[in-house]
Formats: sequence, C-alpha cells, structure tokens
Amino acid sequence: MTGPLHDTTESHDLMPRAQLHAYVSPSSPEQEDTFNKWIDESHIPQVVERIPGIIGGFRYRLSEVQLVSAADLPARRYLPIYELDTHDLPTLAHRLAQALGGTARSTSPTPST
Repeated sequence: MTGPLHDTTESHDLMPRAQLHAYVSPSSPEQEDTFNKWIDESHIPQVVERIPGIIGGFRYRLSEVQLVSAADLPARRYLPIYELDTHDLPTLAHRLAQALGGTARSTSPTPST
C-alpha cells in the first residue's frame, strides 16, 4: 500500500483553494482596449494586493470562433478568474464584491417548490 499523495501531517494549516468567476464586458466596443489595459494592469493586480485571500487572477476573452450561433453566446465577453485561498469563502466573495461596487451572488441552484 502506498502513502498519501500529499503530506497530511499539517493538513489543519492548509487553506482550501477555490476560484471565483466574474463575467464582464467593457461599456462599449470603443472602450475595449482601455478595458483590457485596466483589467490586466490595474484591476487584477490591485485586487490581489488589497484583498487578503485572493492570491492571483487572470482573464479569458470569448473567442470569435464558436460552435454555437451568435444568439446563443453570452452577452458578457470576458471572464476574469480570481484564485482564492481561504477558509471563509462567503466573506471573501463579499469583500471582492464590495471592492467591485456590487454584491456577491451564489451560483448554487435553488430548489424550486
């Protein structure tokens, strides 16, 4: 029998890792270059620096080449992903939402009655 894949002797000190996804778009197509520069050079570095528990971030842009029709594509074309390291995900999500001027929303399904 082999041992564990990772050292569990100090597992109580390890923090759970998670990702928080936020779909966004620039306010207009004319603002796309400004938006890209802001999110890459200002926003993500500042969020990582200022909010404890956020350890990294990057973003994706929806490709123009898709397997579905344009009508089936999401309205927001960018997907920033924040890498999190915390024991208190709801509080961290709330802090990030406050920093972004919004509110944190769960994507967990709600049972219908």
